[in-house]
Amino acid sequence: MKNYIVLDLETPNRYSNSMCSIGIVKVEDGRITDNIYSLIDPEAEFDEFNINFTGITPEDVEGKPTFKEFWKEYEELLTNNLIIGQNITFDLSVISKSLTRYKMPIPVFNYYCTLCSSRRNLNLPDYSLGYIVDNVLKTTYNAHNAMDDAKMTNKLCNYLKNYENQREYVQSYYYRPNCKRDFDRNLDINYNYLYGLLEKFNYKDEITENHYNLIETWYESNNYKNNHPLIQNIQLKVKYVLENNITETEMKSIIKTLKPILRSPKYTTPVLKLNILRGILDSMTTEDTIEEEDKHFLKQWLKNAKINDGEFKIFRKEINIDSKDLKEYLQKYSQRLDEYSS
Repeated sequence: MKNYIVLDLETPNRYSNSMCSIGIVKVEDGRITDNIYSLIDPEAEFDEFNINFTGITPEDVEGKPTFKEFWKEYEELLTNNLIIGQNITFDLSVISKSLTRYKMPIPVFNYYCTLCSSRRNLNLPDYSLGYIVDNVLKTTYNAHNAMDDAKMTNKLCNYLKNYENQREYVQSYYYRPNCKRDFDRNLDINYNYLYGLLEKFNYKDEITENHYNLIETWYESNNYKNNHPLIQNIQLKVKYVLENNITETEMKSIIKTLKPILRSPKYTTPVLKLNILRGILDSMTTEDTIEEEDKHFLKQWLKNAKINDGEFKIFRKEINIDSKDLKEYLQKYSQRLDEYSS
């Protein structure tokens, strides 16, 4: 791992949904190329414990950027790089909860945790960063300062390279609100349809006007239906897509966070999966022509689909991907799927 960022942040209170400082070490080709530190106005209360722990007071953050302002400047850095940290999933959860507070979409983060690595490889009585710095790295530093913590974590990361192939332990983190799915289960097929609509971005880089209109229609039809946190987060992602001229990387990051619903108390698994297919077909047939890359994706999707439905099996067997009437055929089948789900 020669290209990554090391991150640490401090929080102002016990809720872990805001931050008051952040430190980032940027590493390129194995060398530190930048150190980024900022106090953050959390727009939240400070607890006395956190003030004593970090040394950061409400007065210190007056006039400093808010998280929303900081994210706007450094979003690309944080989402396009592997993130390393000591107990880094805590930091990533704080970032994710902060994004939720500001009603912004939550991306997927790729990370490597030095705390987990230390537990795998170092036989120690204490795995706190302070203890490891004192007893393993044999140095001193200004603990609980986000910038110094990030710098020491980078040193620890380099030390741990002697023990394991770190790439094998890179994981993905995506925060999901910890709450019951008590939303209207009629929405299960609606969100699978959305998942199908957005599958196009697995092989396309841009939103056409027709595809945009399909997504917008979905959003307008579903935006008012439920205030459940899981649903709200999905709707925020769709709204972000609609309102921003986003890059291919941003889109693929958002797509990775969307998961289809494959179990429901209201619908069978085949019906749920068929509504993903309905979204895929509509995203293709909304265009003037079905292109070769559309056909290739559909062919592979049908080949890999495990849908225990007799009518679908007939469809998969009889469809002629290269037929000149393919668009009309797919439109009719999508309509049948819509009726099947009603």
